[in-house]
Amino acid sequence: MGHAPVEVLRKMVDTMVDTKMIKDAKAPSKSSGPSLCRGCQQGKMVQKPFPSNHDKRRYDTFELLHFDICGPMEENSLGGSKYLLLIVDEASGCMKGFCLRAKSESEDCIKTYIMKVQKQFGKKVKFVRHDGAREFATNSLKDFYEDEGIEQQTTVPYAHQTNGTAERAIRTIVTIGRSMLHHAKLDKCFWAVLRVTGLVSVIDREPVSPNRSNPNPRRLRHRGLRHRGLRHCRLRHLWVQDCRYKIVGTRWASTWRSLIG
Repeated sequence: MGHAPVEVLRKMVDTMVDTKMIKDAKAPSKSSGPSLCRGCQQGKMVQKPFPSNHDKRRYDTFELLHFDICGPMEENSLGGSKYLLLIVDEASGCMKGFCLRAKSESEDCIKTYIMKVQKQFGKKVKFVRHDGAREFATNSLKDFYEDEGIEQQTTVPYAHQTNGTAERAIRTIVTIGRSMLHHAKLDKCFWAVLRVTGLVSVIDREPVSPNRSNPNPRRLRHRGLRHRGLRHCRLRHLWVQDCRYKIVGTRWASTWRSLIG
């Protein structure tokens, strides 16, 4: 019967008995449990789905960072880059992308980003999580984590779900970036311009469902920061012609005190 499941065999036997196609057929008992066929036990093994992470908001902004690298790309970028390094904040969903010519460049990018976060935002990075790739576990990075008091968390090998935050973010950027390239009919070498320069900034300004009181990652990232400029200011734009600057228009704009996306 092609190693059909027990439930299918029960339905087949019941149908055949009712239509009198066979007589005295006995269906497997419901209390018999799983199949005892060794072929079914070995050939139908599947991995159970990972439980949803409902407590991801227990982390503060920039407290836990996810790393992952995508590449090599089909074509090098205009600047010669082959890889995309993506850093994702667990609490806010904020992303930062770096275009790399070699995976070894990721070490300096990670150090620079962590120091920038701690200096500019006054946040302490406590945990970093990655898939255990060599470029994320160099001796230099280990010493850096030790000096900064950062705990390194390595996900389970060959289990992409344990590094799902970074994996899902990369998939989102790659698929949307591919759509933008096809729509604009641009060559593949423009992937770095779209995915890093523009697309990451756009996604940071889109609403996220886990925390509806803070609609986008940019608001979460800049929470508590205040803009010291005027609330309302008059803006003028200039028109350049023959090296002469002329004021050709005036409009009013609002500058919010809190930085928003």
